[in-house]
Amino acid sequence: MAKIGSFGPIVFEITTDKILSYDGFTRTTEPRYVEHKVQRLKPRLEFEGEGIDPIKIKVLLKAELGVNPEAEMKKIREYAQRGKRDLFIRGGNPVTTNSFVIKRAEETHKRVDNYGNVLEIEVQLDLLEYVEDKVSNNKPMTSSVKKNTAKSDAKKPTGKMKIKVKSVHIRSGPGAKNKVLGYAMNGDELDVYGIENGWYKLGGGKYISANSAYSSFKGASK
Repeated sequence: MAKIGSFGPIVFEITTDKILSYDGFTRTTEPRYVEHKVQRLKPRLEFEGEGIDPIKIKVLLKAELGVNPEAEMKKIREYAQRGKRDLFIRGGNPVTTNSFVIKRAEETHKRVDNYGNVLEIEVQLDLLEYVEDKVSNNKPMTSSVKKNTAKSDAKKPTGKMKIKVKSVHIRSGPGAKNKVLGYAMNGDELDVYGIENGWYKLGGGKYISANSAYSSFKGASK
């Protein structure tokens, strides 16, 4: 007996009485980028973070291999329609620590006998990674936000910037990995209180990229 793995109600195995497996396993890694349009120039990309990975597999349910195609397909449909999720196990280990849901299940009834019994079903499963918020040390999550008591880095702005692309993220720190607090839109003019690591300080703990492809800057008059 050989158990290949499992996902939800489907157990992939090869035994003397039953063969149920899959092929065409495809996993896609899709990081997230935002495209900023620049007039008369190629757009600029900004990395937002990791994306959720889709997986595609093809499952063949055949009666002559000891599988009841209709019964197995019913379990798959119910699993998908109820929004259930589970780990995709292969070789005794999950392919990722995150669970997956069935986003789409396309079934093709390839053979039916004279009595209307389905003898073979080919199923194309589109799975989508389901990321859950993880809380460390079993402490409940809280929506409270610490108040930023820090004052602007300068009493007066050192200059003013003007957005010249469709939109630019405003973040909680000087870097693309910091939390997005909002957006500055094309034509917006913002006071600048300094610069740090290539990011303008907007005051109140807010930062925006100082990349000249996104905005123009004019220093304050003395």
